[in-house]
Formats: sequence, structure tokens, C-alpha cells
Amino acid sequence: MFKYGSIHINKEMERPFNNIDQLCAGIPIIEDSSFNINEFEYSFEYLFIHFTREGWDNSTIVNIADIQGVYPLDEEAKKELSISLDKRIEIKDPLWPDAVRNLQKKNALQNCQKGVKNIWNIYGLKDSIEEMTSFITNEVINEVIDELFNNRRPEGDLSIWVYIMRYERHGYYPKNTIGAFMDAVHAICNHMAKKETDSAVLENTGIMKFLQKLNEEDFKINFDDILKKLNEEQECSKFMDHVKKIGKDVSIINTAVLFYLYRDRYKEVFSYEPQWVENGKKNGKEFSVTCYMLGCILGHEHTYDCLYERLPLSIFKHSDVDSNVTVPKESDFTKEKQPENEKEKNICLESTSHELNNLPQKQTKELESRNKIIDSKEMTQEEINFES
Repeated sequence: MFKYGSIHINKEMERPFNNIDQLCAGIPIIEDSSFNINEFEYSFEYLFIHFTREGWDNSTIVNIADIQGVYPLDEEAKKELSISLDKRIEIKDPLWPDAVRNLQKKNALQNCQKGVKNIWNIYGLKDSIEEMTSFITNEVINEVIDELFNNRRPEGDLSIWVYIMRYERHGYYPKNTIGAFMDAVHAICNHMAKKETDSAVLENTGIMKFLQKLNEEDFKINFDDILKKLNEEQECSKFMDHVKKIGKDVSIINTAVLFYLYRDRYKEVFSYEPQWVENGKKNGKEFSVTCYMLGCILGHEHTYDCLYERLPLSIFKHSDVDSNVTVPKESDFTKEKQPENEKEKNICLESTSHELNNLPQKQTKELESRNKIIDSKEMTQEEINFES
């Protein structure tokens, strides 16, 4: 606009107001207009333009002389824009300092939902996503996101799924399937205590001693045999009975173990693996709930590449992937709420980085903290043994 004197604007992102002070004190326009905002990485990619004009001719062009003020989304964007724009332009204080944070939280939830859809479309899972939300509700995901944004750990009377998804390994557990069982036990104990418990406190419990002994005897023991021994061992019966009471429709410990195994395996790259189909048949509902949590944790940015390969995208140079895959409908990616038309509009949220608008969203600096959910342990494919 400054260089060429005018720009075309997206009229659906314009909103009217009478007084700038009243505007700031009222409901933020950004909550209404953000339905049409492309996902973005840096806060300086969008800004508010305050403009006026005499009359209303339904024009999409705004001239430089119409501009009354330039407002960044946050203080960081103000610094960046003050450096990059003409030195004579005054970059005003943000209208709503928490605007970016709220947008990031909303986008984080959408990113989780996209991650789930991607995994479902990659593998064509039979259980519906809607059915999974009866276990992992939006309230659960929102709690996980709130904790990450506020840098706090789970505490209190929260869903068992919050404690499972937020669990991080700090104990010296083995890097095999038994270690994943220890992770699951630890997360469930956190839920029982209504706070995170130090691994040293759990070392002397009967079930942890049993798992440690089992690892010393046969560290390559598989998933089914471990579960069988846990159900047969007297020292573990009290814990196992409690776990069964928590999850009536799905096995909590089975699901948690599967989740930690897969979360570790795909913490860097999510790729298509044929054995998933057999694992799904074998583990049933627990496998579907695991995939739902995994999709939420990995999000769109860690699963979209695999999805694009499996479709495959028409714009790719070539494709040698298996075509036997469920292809998502275009509507799955384009459903957005559209704001109502206004008679008089004179504020517009405009992108300052058009070339980035259509790229997949990368994680923002704050959202990168979500990856703390994914711990640092490593396992090889041989160590993840689901076969009985």
C-alpha cells in the first residue's frame, strides 16, 4: 500500500466501529474476523489497518490517504514492523495484546483436530472420529493446550486422558515395551494421586518392582505376555483392579502403553507402516483411541507430509504409493464459519505476508512448547513387538 498507493482488501475481513477507544474496550473484532485468517507462523504477518472513507461505494480498494492507523497484533510484531516498514510510519500499540495468544490457542485445537483427521484418512480406520470424542473430549484437549500455554503441569481432579497425554518420562525406565508399561503405570499413578509423582516414589511399589524384574529376566518380552503376567501377578492385582474401574469401555493401561510406544516411534517423522492395519484389528477400540491421542499430539504439521504422499497430491512429480487409501473430502479442509455482511465497514485485518498465507502452518515459538509432551526416549522397530 505504501509503495503503490493502494491495495485490494478482503471485504469479508472488514468490521465497522465508531470509536477506537470503545472498540478496544469491547469484544475484540479479531475473534469475529479471524475465521477468515490463514494460519500463520509469526505475528507480524497480519496487522490491523484503520481506514475511513466518505460514503460507501462497495469498493475493495483502500488508498494510502484513507489510512488512519496501523496496529500490530502484539509487541513483538510492533518491533518487527517498526524495523521493516518506512521509518516515518508510526506503528501504534496493539489493540488487543492477547490477540495472538488467543489465536494460537484456537489454532492449536484446530491443529490437533487436523492431525486426527490426517491419521484417519491415511489408514481408513473403521471406528469413527466422533466416537473417539466420547473418550478424548474437546475439554480434555483444551486442558492440555491451556497447560502448555500457561506452562503448568496437570494437577487436581482431571480426566485420566489429560494425565496420560501430558505425561513425560523422567525416570530411568528401559527403552523397550516394558518401559512403555512403566510409563503407563506412572501416568495412572499420577491420576490416582491427582498430581505428578516422582519416579523415585514409585520405585518401591509392587507393580514397578515386578516390571523391573520382568525386564531383567526377558527385556524382549512382548506386549501380550507382559499384560498376561500383570493380570496373573498377585502383587499387581490391586493396581490392575483399580485401572479396570477407571476405564469401563476401553482398557486404560492397554491404550496408554500403545500411545507411549507410538508417540516415541513417530516423535520425529510420521510415516505409513502396513502393520498398523493388523495392530488395529488386534487391539480394537484401544488402538483407535491411541490413534486419536497420537493425532492430537502430532498435529497437522507432523502428519500432513504422510497424508500428501498417501493421497497422492496431483501436484507431485510422481507417486509410487499404494492407492488403496481413504481420500478425505475437500470439505474436510475448507469448512469455515463465514461472518455476516455489514452495511458499513471501515476496519480490515490484512495480511502483511501474502506469499506465506497458503503454506502449512509451522509451530509458533509458544506452540513449540507443546512438543514437550513428546519425551526423549528412543526405541527401534524391533523393540516394539505387538505380536503374541
